[in-house]
Amino acid sequence: MMSPDSSIHVLHVDSGQEWQSVRDQVRLLVHGLREQPEIRQAVATHERSRLAAECTELGIPIIPLPWFSGTDPRALRELARHARDGWDVYHAHDATALALMLYIQALVGSDAAVVASRRFSAPPRSVARWHRADVVLAVSGPARDALIAEGIDRRRVHVVPNCVVAEQPGDVAEGALRAAVGASPEHRLVASFTALNPHRDHATLIEAAALLRERAPQARFVVLGRGPERRILEDLVEAHELEGRVCLPGFLPDARQYMAEIDVFVMPSLRAEVTSACLEAMAAGVPVVMPAANRATRPAWEAVPARDPEALAAALERLFRDQRHRDGLVRRGREFALRHGPPALVSRTMSAYRAVCRQQRRRAS
Repeated sequence: MMSPDSSIHVLHVDSGQEWQSVRDQVRLLVHGLREQPEIRQAVATHERSRLAAECTELGIPIIPLPWFSGTDPRALRELARHARDGWDVYHAHDATALALMLYIQALVGSDAAVVASRRFSAPPRSVARWHRADVVLAVSGPARDALIAEGIDRRRVHVVPNCVVAEQPGDVAEGALRAAVGASPEHRLVASFTALNPHRDHATLIEAAALLRERAPQARFVVLGRGPERRILEDLVEAHELEGRVCLPGFLPDARQYMAEIDVFVMPSLRAEVTSACLEAMAAGVPVVMPAANRATRPAWEAVPARDPEALAAALERLFRDQRHRDGLVRRGREFALRHGPPALVSRTMSAYRAVCRQQRRRAS
């Protein structure tokens, strides 16, 4: 049964096993939703996850799950028990959670709307489940376009970008990242924080590093993340003889704490995509270079064509040498990040909740 028009009961579901940018967006969202008087919410997530601890500290009710995989029968039983509690919206914050909540919805016969967040621009591997969501919240225009191209009704896709909040980084030894990757204080450190997946463009970043070996010998590159492309990228580093100049240290939790050590942040992608890491870099005063599908003006970051290592190398070289250009990019980046704070995330998500609840109530009447 849907709750009265004056309130919306939301059950957030997130696998929560690693503290990645997805988890931080969930934390920022539920924190902001606390200030919305019409929202009643709870978070179902892994019982020992950092997300559970963060939400508990915020005073948000937690449904702890013994979650080892999306089909863990214990998680299914626990969620099925709570799914009957009169929710208006099941908000699935990742693909695993979406699959689970669609199954639970059918199992318990719930009429709650299913809202699914898609925080990647690449098409989903399993499209069928996204077709079954009542609303999909796409993180960007490219993410929305990828979903529509897969046949999802554009009226059911809402763009809800990532957000960032200016927070003091956690305790971390000064220079820890540079020490870990062998970069000295005088080196110019270029970093990328994103999964090593095929829809990214790390190869262009490594090829740009090869071009800068002689042109900017002080440059060092760190590619943070893990994924199926790691072996290919390691082979590329070896082929270009970039050992000691390009480091792939793997996944680091809460990588934003290292932003102060970075000189330039690169988002290696085949299309423009402002990730939460991009926003965190901008908020920290780090200039962002984003390989994009075209050269449309993006004053908050340096836009270069996709798959063009020469253009990327030239953009990095200019940021190393042209302080005035760098300062302007930093200023505009900070202004852009400030416009993408939690209020925007909450407002757009609330609009989606209200729209889908109106639809559900019309169907029920």
